[in-house]
Amino acid sequence: MAVSQDVLVPTTAQASAVRAVPRMRHRAGVLAILASATAMGLAGVFGRLSSPPGAVVGEALTLGRMAVGAVGMLAFLAAGRRLGVLRRTRLSWSVVLGGVFLGLSLATYLSAAVLTDLGRAVALHYLGPLVATVLARVLLKERTTGAELVSVLVSAAGMVLAAGLLETGPPAGDALRGDVLAVLSGVLYGAALLTYRYRSDMPSDVRSFWNFAFGALATAGMVALTRPDLSGMTAQHWAWAAGFFLVCGLLALGLLVVAGKNLRAVELSALSYWEVVVALLLGTVLFGEAVSPLGWAGAVLIGIGAALAVGAGHRRSIRTIS
Repeated sequence: MAVSQDVLVPTTAQASAVRAVPRMRHRAGVLAILASATAMGLAGVFGRLSSPPGAVVGEALTLGRMAVGAVGMLAFLAAGRRLGVLRRTRLSWSVVLGGVFLGLSLATYLSAAVLTDLGRAVALHYLGPLVATVLARVLLKERTTGAELVSVLVSAAGMVLAAGLLETGPPAGDALRGDVLAVLSGVLYGAALLTYRYRSDMPSDVRSFWNFAFGALATAGMVALTRPDLSGMTAQHWAWAAGFFLVCGLLALGLLVVAGKNLRAVELSALSYWEVVVALLLGTVLFGEAVSPLGWAGAVLIGIGAALAVGAGHRRSIRTIS
């Protein structure tokens, strides 16, 4: 299958899709990102329950997550008799890089979630939406209204508070490694989100398949380099890993592609932070991780930012159809 060389320059039709999204597609995008973020928020829990004590196997788990997603999407395409569409759809570098960036991002995030607090890991991972918003403004000339900008800033402030970045001293040891990996995962995640703003002509199911396929290739390279030790994994660990592959892979990442096609980068950024709230709640309930009053205030700010983003996007979609 040929690979287009001009994918980093949006066509006129793509630029139009970036500026305005019809109302029904906007609603679908909002629902998709909220469902995706909720499922993604479970990733740290599944990752911990899938990992033997003292083991860091994020790369291997992410490889399984992406491979199962690719097989699942291929099965959906076959069941819908859409394999011909897959063969005829032209690849481009934005599609290839989207999968690679996402695979590397999720692998580093999963390892970070084992080394540092779950809420802190996911909060630092969500530097990504901020990166995507800035890059969309620079590369795609995607204009941001005052309300949309406020929504992202409010959500980002909530992320900082939820992560406890203002309340703790410099990390050390495994915690420092975890924070570094979490920041790296955030930058890679932002790059992946940006790529979804290109190639709006590609069907979501086809894009999801290639996303998983190239993500699997990227994480396979990481596994080959790091050689994670899986000898300590029991049947129970593998059972949790299977749930992780389906819920946080096929479901969450498939919906992320749908959201990326139907939402502008600034909306995607603000709404994506819902995962931070989910991870914060799960870390508290399941692992007894303490959350300070500032941390809960951060969760509230994330909710406010998401509401502002939905409102601003709704008004924009109304103007589009009128």
